[in-house]
Amino acid sequence: MKKLLSLWLLLCTTVSASPYQIAIHDEAFSRGSRTLASRIYYPTDAEGPRQSVGANPVFTGIAGQVDAPPAKGTFPLVVFSHGSGGNHASQAWLAAALVRHGVVVIAANSPGSTTGDSIPAQSVNLWRQTEDISTLIDAIRASPRWAALVNPDAIGVVGHSKGGYSAIAAIGGRVRLADFIAGCRQRPQSPNCRFYTQARVDLTQVAADRFDADYTDPRIRFAVALDPGMVPYLQPESLRHLNAPLLIIEPKDYLPDEKGTRLGGASLAANGGEQPIHAQRLTHGNHFDFLPICQPNGRHILASEEKDAEVLCATTPAQREWVHQQTVAAILPFIRPWLPARAENR
Repeated sequence: MKKLLSLWLLLCTTVSASPYQIAIHDEAFSRGSRTLASRIYYPTDAEGPRQSVGANPVFTGIAGQVDAPPAKGTFPLVVFSHGSGGNHASQAWLAAALVRHGVVVIAANSPGSTTGDSIPAQSVNLWRQTEDISTLIDAIRASPRWAALVNPDAIGVVGHSKGGYSAIAAIGGRVRLADFIAGCRQRPQSPNCRFYTQARVDLTQVAADRFDADYTDPRIRFAVALDPGMVPYLQPESLRHLNAPLLIIEPKDYLPDEKGTRLGGASLAANGGEQPIHAQRLTHGNHFDFLPICQPNGRHILASEEKDAEVLCATTPAQREWVHQQTVAAILPFIRPWLPARAENR
């Protein structure tokens, strides 16, 4: 208990000492026929009125100033990639913490794999979400509004679940469709396969050349994966040649009612090579504790809407808050080399 209290006091001190307020702007970016409804979280020095953003009947949101003027200076750019069925608010709690320390965050709804538009036959085209990461970097760097705000030498990516795999793929992690097909035939109800096998997706019809390709974006300097998917299928050789350092944060369990089961992301640290792979194993929490804190009635609403959906809110607010605190505490030291000097000097 004393250790937990000390950690909480340290985090509170760090946040209170950081100089930036949170500003928010919504914008859509397109690549071909694919439109990415995006949310940009960015630092501001303004002290204007704040409003709740991202809240809904199930999840809480964050407070921020909509379209406030950006703070002066240049800042790291971090692209968020959500999990299957997630959206640009799924890790808003983390975006807020990073903005306070001088980071610009952009998160987008990935079509075919986002809230209200999560289609297994489209979601299985994993490369599209990885390509979305590069599309967002292109868009920010080409934008008259945003290009001058970001440091092109301090670009990172953070992903959760499927988005965690996308983050790893964006720095060079590779998979093979043949391995995925074989694995799903052997274990059709395994976490990486269940979504597709239950929808009877024919994996043999997936474009192998696109699935197996290299999606490294050389502009990315660091990556963070929160309990990433596709761990058994990531090729060890590709992990030994990543383009940037990787931090993996793994909760104690995959599901709250399946104690001792994990997706195994932390095991990837053994494959570090040209770039280090760091792993942080949490002593509590589950896969869905990287989502926002749930509203008091959130679990009931989910249970009434969809079978098994209540697992998204199956843990206590205290546990989820603890996971959030631990996650921020692990990420900040990892990205410190890219943080602006002003935030570091406070």
